Amino acid sequence: MTHDFIARPGKENAVTRDGRLTLNGTALNLREAKEGDAGPYTCEVSTEPARTLNHTLDIRVPPSVFPANNRSVLTVKMDSSVTMACHARGNPRPSISWSLKGRKLTRPPSGNRLMVTKAQPEDNGLYTCTADNGAPTTATAIITLNVMYPPKVRAEYKEVITGVSYSAILACFVEAEPMAKVKWYRVGDIPVDPLRLAKTVDARWRYSLIFNMVTLDDFGVYTCNATNYMGNASAVIHLSGRPKPVRYFSPPLGDENTTYTLVWDVESYAPVLAYTISYGNESDSEAQWVNFTLPGTSSSSSLHSSSHSFANLLPGNTYHVQVIATNEFGESDVNETFVFTTQQPAGTTSPGGDEPPGDHFTHPPPSPQDVVSEREEAEEPLQVTPTTGAPAEDVEGLEVEPTVQERQVIRDGVEAAESSASAQDSAAPTLTPAERRMQMGAFLTAIILSCFFS
Repeated sequence: MTHDFIARPGKENAVTRDGRLTLNGTALNLREAKEGDAGPYTCEVSTEPARTLNHTLDIRVPPSVFPANNRSVLTVKMDSSVTMACHARGNPRPSISWSLKGRKLTRPPSGNRLMVTKAQPEDNGLYTCTADNGAPTTATAIITLNVMYPPKVRAEYKEVITGVSYSAILACFVEAEPMAKVKWYRVGDIPVDPLRLAKTVDARWRYSLIFNMVTLDDFGVYTCNATNYMGNASAVIHLSGRPKPVRYFSPPLGDENTTYTLVWDVESYAPVLAYTISYGNESDSEAQWVNFTLPGTSSSSSLHSSSHSFANLLPGNTYHVQVIATNEFGESDVNETFVFTTQQPAGTTSPGGDEPPGDHFTHPPPSPQDVVSEREEAEEPLQVTPTTGAPAEDVEGLEVEPTVQERQVIRDGVEAAESSASAQDSAAPTLTPAERRMQMGAFLTAIILSCFFS
C-alpha cells in the first residue's frame, strides 16, 4: 500500500485525505496508527527532475485468534479421529501452541492444527489455542471436544453391611457421553420400589439408592444400570447383614512362652452365633492348621468383642491365626491373617543373638546314640543273679526287693559314694554325666552284692 502526501511551499499548502497525518517541516506525523497504516511512504520534491525518498512503516499488531470455521464445539464418537484448527492474526505473525485443561500438550501440533487419533474419553475437555507474537499480551481461543462413549459404572462399595431397622445407602459412579439414564434393579431385573426408596445424584455423577429403614426383605443383590445410545453398563452391589471382617487388638509379641491371648472385635448388626478359629505354626502349611469353634457373643450394640487363650505353644515360635464370625446371614470375610510370636525361654537368646559374657565351658551335646543308651540304662531294673542256690533259670529276671537294713546300707553307700565323688572332683579331671552315672552304678552294684552274700 502506498500513501501519498502532497506538500507545497507553505504550511497551508499541505494536502491530505487523512486528518491523522500532519506536516511538520519536512517531517510527516501520524497519530493513532492502525494496522492499515503499515507500508511504504514516499516523500517527493518538486524539482526538475523530481526527487523522491521512500520510507516503510511497520506496525506491530497484538495477536488475535479464533477457531477455524468458528467451530468451537466438536463432537465425535470414541475411536474416531478429529482435527482442531485455529486461525491467528497479528504482526509479526503469531506462533500457536495447544493445551488441554491447562496442561500443555506434549504431542507435536501441525502448525495451527491439532489432530486427535482414536479419540478416547480421556481426550474430552477444553482445548486452548494460544497465539503469541511477542506482544505484551497473548490471545487464546477455546475449542470443546466431546468424545461420545458408552457408560462406565463403578460401585462405591461392592457390599454394604447393615441390619434390620438400620439405614443404608447404595451408590455408584457413572461416566458417559452423552449423559446416561440410570436405573436401579434387584436381581431378576425387578425395578426398586420408587415410593419407598429415594434416588439421588450429585455433581460427581454419584447415583444413590437410600434405605431409611432396612427390612428383612431388602437384603440381597442390587444393580445400578446406566444407558445411553452408545451402549449400557451396570455394577452389582450386595446389601448384606453378615458380619464385617474381624479386627485384632493383641500385640504381635506375647508375654508368655507357651500361651497367648488373642483379643478381637467384629461389627455385626445381628447376634454373633459362633467364631471359627484356625491357627498354626508359620512352618506348617494351612492344611496342618488347627481348627475349632467358639460360641458367639451377644451385645446391645453392633460391636461384639471376644478373646481366646492358646495353650501348649512352642516358646519363641511364630503363629498365624484367622478368626471368622458367623451370624444368621453368613460368615465374615478374612481380610488379614494375624501373626504373633511367643516369648523365648528364660536365659536363652534368639537365633543369631550374642552369647552371655563371662568365662564358661560347655560340653558338646551328646549324640542321639548316647541319649538312647543312657535312657535304657536308667530305665532297666537292677537284676541280681546269685552264684549259689537256685538255678539261673529260676531267678532270671527276678527283681529282689531289699530289706530295711539293706536300704539303710544302700543309703549309706550312696552318701559315701557322693562324698568320694566330691573328693575326687577336686583332684581328678572332670567326669562327664555319663561317666559319673557308670561309676555310681558300679559302686551300688558292689554294695548290693555284698548285702546278699554277707
